[in-house]
Amino acid sequence: MSVYDVAVIGGGPAGSTCANVLARSGLKTLILEREKFPRFHIGESLLPLNQELFDTLELDQVLKDQKFVLKYGAQFVSNEGSIERAFDFFQGGLGKDAFAYEVERETFDHLLLKQAASRGAEVREETNVLEVETSADKPCVLRVRTGGVDSTVEAKAVVDASGQSSLLAKIHDLRLRHPSHQKMAVFSRYKGALRREGRKEGNIDIVLGAGCWFWIIPLRDDVLSVGVVVNIADWKATGLTSEQYFEKALQSSPYVSSRLKPGVRQEEFHTASNYSYSSKRFAGDGFLLVGDAAEFLDPIFSTGVILAMRSGLMAGQVLAETLKAGRAPRASEFQPYETAFRRWTQNHFAMIDAFYGPGFGNIFLTPKNTLGMVKAVIALLAGKSDPGWLDRMRLKLFYWLIRMNNKHRWIPDPRPAESAVPHG
Repeated sequence: MSVYDVAVIGGGPAGSTCANVLARSGLKTLILEREKFPRFHIGESLLPLNQELFDTLELDQVLKDQKFVLKYGAQFVSNEGSIERAFDFFQGGLGKDAFAYEVERETFDHLLLKQAASRGAEVREETNVLEVETSADKPCVLRVRTGGVDSTVEAKAVVDASGQSSLLAKIHDLRLRHPSHQKMAVFSRYKGALRREGRKEGNIDIVLGAGCWFWIIPLRDDVLSVGVVVNIADWKATGLTSEQYFEKALQSSPYVSSRLKPGVRQEEFHTASNYSYSSKRFAGDGFLLVGDAAEFLDPIFSTGVILAMRSGLMAGQVLAETLKAGRAPRASEFQPYETAFRRWTQNHFAMIDAFYGPGFGNIFLTPKNTLGMVKAVIALLAGKSDPGWLDRMRLKLFYWLIRMNNKHRWIPDPRPAESAVPHG
């Protein structure tokens, strides 16, 4: 039987970050990853506040050497392309050169996993976790299978970073679905499609389609990642396959069609279910949930990687402090972690609710920097998950303005009537 201080289930950004912190603190750490890296994953667009995490994990130069596409902001575009709301991250008070990376996740995630290994974490890939027993008073026990061979692992604590599989959330019946954010995404990559130029070349495009929205993310080697997000119920009602739905949605969007027209699709279509959910609790005796294993947000504002890494970092720090002090890993030890993580996600959920609610386009596509409102909105979209009191007030003003405008119609939708339709 193998014995460790911490077993981390999952080697994605949350698990790799957490294991990196634990291993650097001197704890014997094991990552159990069911796949073989590099492996394909969606979520290529990062946020500027990721840079702080990269510095902490000593990844800055590693990522610079990859020469990923640089992203200085984003464009929200009407379906036919006549109205565009562009923002630059510097407008969020992050500095004139604030940027993020657009990454191929198969490369990016592999770099994080290798960095954790270089810091001392043991990595077992192609390993399935079959059963987990957690406790604060005795070692946690995991039954795992590698290459058809079963074995047992003991650890003082377990970190669930298994993503949407949420292994421990299922074992402990913790999953809570968000009733109004039940989406699916269909996506692929195209080479030779139209790209923007200059400073905006690396920016993500969010296109407000008819009953859906599209992303266009520029990657290296003249490749674009393009996807459409739609209500699962609406997709099922069409009776179309995912590929047929993508093509139908593409034809309904003059802007996206024009961008992809000269491009050639490089791979098959992929699908991902975006069932937004939370958990009744993020920790228990002997275990912690991090990243998507704890809570999953709609991908509209590219928060997946930053929340995964931020939660992994804090979980690793709290767990390392607890174990190195000789304290039992009880749920009460992890309450500050859960409180902080919930606060971050609630702030982003509020903006996602506004995006899918009525009247978002009227206000967002007609920006007015009333009392610094634009700054606060952009800072949140740049990954400032825990804004100060003044920016919280500004965000409340933004949401209030949307509600009041829905009632009084002070600000008309700037889009042509045929494009001013709900996007979700």
